[in-house]
Amino acid sequence: MKSLSALFISLSLCAASFAAAPTVLLEEKFDGPLSGDWFWGLGTWTAKDGVLRGFESGARRHGPVKMRKLPLADAAIEFEFRLVGKATFAGIIFNGTQERGHLVHLVMGKDQLRVIAHPKKSESADLFMESNALAVGEWHRVKMEIKGPTLTATVDGKKITASNPCIAEEKLTFGLGGDSGGAEGEKVGALEFRKLKVTRNP
Repeated sequence: MKSLSALFISLSLCAASFAAAPTVLLEEKFDGPLSGDWFWGLGTWTAKDGVLRGFESGARRHGPVKMRKLPLADAAIEFEFRLVGKATFAGIIFNGTQERGHLVHLVMGKDQLRVIAHPKKSESADLFMESNALAVGEWHRVKMEIKGPTLTATVDGKKITASNPCIAEEKLTFGLGGDSGGAEGEKVGALEFRKLKVTRNP
């Protein structure tokens, strides 16, 4: 009887574990051409050998940005990034509708971490800003969770938390980008991203 009870408990725990498994919304391999869901960008971007690489190019003076469609509410986002050459920061930004614009932006620089909220269109507010050294040329791991009005991120083991009502708004697109080092293009620097995965808890 005891063995049957133990078996029942074990099966119940397995079933509960399976039922609680997060849903994978996106997992990018970056081993070939990007899908049409990557719909807009600035600079030059290539996906090859598991890495999405971007650098500033063209007449417009703006760091590289690559945008993707992915409607989100609460979600967990994981990826790794690397600053190459004279690149100074990488970031991920979440947007609402075209009329609404930016919602929240996680910025990871060589010497600083920031969370920037956009409570209203064309408005910005620093929710978090702290000195933090990131080595150039090395891969850095990011794990984020958006839950209601709160964003929690861990960058190389350093945990930060920020809250604002705009974070809870529906996110329709997100972008990867930053500053790759200047208008001279790839010869001065680049941004690289890999192992991008987005999940949603049940």
